[in-house]
Amino acid sequence: MSASSEFVPLSAIYGPGGTAAADPPGPTMDRSPPLTNAGPPLPPPVIDTRARAVADDVAPPRSPLSSPQSTVKTARVVRPSVALVTSKGVRKESSQGSGFVVAFDDAVAEAAEGDEDVDRCHVLTSAHVAPPGWKVSVTFPSDPEREYPATVVGRKLMSDLALLSVECPADDGEDYPFPPPLILSADNVSSGPAPEDDGESSSEIGSPVYSFGYPMGVEGPSITSGILSATTRGINYMDAPTGEEPGEVAKTRPFENTSFLITDAAMAGGMSGGPLVNADGIVLAINALVRPDLRALGHYAVSAVECETFLERLEEQRAKDAASKGDDAPSSSTATTARRQRTTSRRVASSPSAGNSDDEEGAEQSPPGGEDDGTGVAGYRVMLYGYSTSKSDATKALRRAAGLDELRAESAMRSAYSFGAGVVDEFYVREPSSSGGKKSRDRAVRVARKSADELKDKLREEGMMVEVEPLNLLS
Repeated sequence: MSASSEFVPLSAIYGPGGTAAADPPGPTMDRSPPLTNAGPPLPPPVIDTRARAVADDVAPPRSPLSSPQSTVKTARVVRPSVALVTSKGVRKESSQGSGFVVAFDDAVAEAAEGDEDVDRCHVLTSAHVAPPGWKVSVTFPSDPEREYPATVVGRKLMSDLALLSVECPADDGEDYPFPPPLILSADNVSSGPAPEDDGESSSEIGSPVYSFGYPMGVEGPSITSGILSATTRGINYMDAPTGEEPGEVAKTRPFENTSFLITDAAMAGGMSGGPLVNADGIVLAINALVRPDLRALGHYAVSAVECETFLERLEEQRAKDAASKGDDAPSSSTATTARRQRTTSRRVASSPSAGNSDDEEGAEQSPPGGEDDGTGVAGYRVMLYGYSTSKSDATKALRRAAGLDELRAESAMRSAYSFGAGVVDEFYVREPSSSGGKKSRDRAVRVARKSADELKDKLREEGMMVEVEPLNLLS
């Protein structure tokens, strides 16, 4: 067969307009039959009826979960209250994290205030952002050049939470210098189906969330967006250093009973301690850690309900501390008002902190923020939390600076390694005679505090992470 008979032009098969043409010359060719055997189309009433039946089973389209306008509004509400938290340790070590202003009723600070006129606020952050023994300072977006010294009110290591106090002298000619506190969510985030008519600010799985904080190298608080991916209780991931010789395997510290929220909103180094909020600016959680192995789903934040429990117990403990020192403890209505302010009010001026605290489930005691009035104080002790040198050098430093024998130095080191804190030395108040009066006791308290501070300064020069905390008469 010739080449001309193997190929037939389409124009020879289909005439103009696609109509079938006469058979081309040459051998007979089998062609597919024309597509004229399809059934007639369904009548319009049948199609409309079926479409209406399907539409009745499908929910109407919902509005977008978030929009540029809602994101901007959320940022305007939250950013002013997000703080930069800077910690400085021994040997010029430093770290950076984030925090945010919360309402807190501090009975000890209120009682110790007296006639002193100061402005105060409290900042909630992650415990690892404010390590024990480190100097902590806070900066707010309204005045990024001003750094406020901060005092740790209390910590709860197993929930990675810490509360800081910030204060400055009040100036009658100036406005309150600190931003307003953010509102904590009073309800657990539900993992069940979303209720009907839930708005974009609902706290359900799948609702939009925004993470705030100070990433390394970025000026001002940043915002990232995502959705609430899941909730979980307890993880076994975070490793804490043992404090032993470099190179040793770290021991694992699982957050066994801590409630976390998981989000795909990006978190970077420096954003720990910042708030995770919904579209209304309500704090749902506090940024805690990132798991690189889970990629976008590895962003964990401690639930706001966990934070509220931590703050409530700190308030209760501070009330007990104030009562033990002979001051009037706040009434239950005052404590209830503080809790209500945290969850329903944005315009609340929080108070500062001073003195030690101890959460009933793992909060560490912290050093006093100012000179104690002496009432109810038995003395002061110097606590060791860690060291930047080798174990042998640290032991020698304890013996040299604190005058400890080998047994006591080894005991303090072992406690710091095993339990996170060890007692270096204690300085008790020498009780005056009955005729001495309050002035004599105040003098004895100052002597004990001065001795503890001097030892603390010596040990810090040796590379030790130490703090001074009071010993209450009732402890």
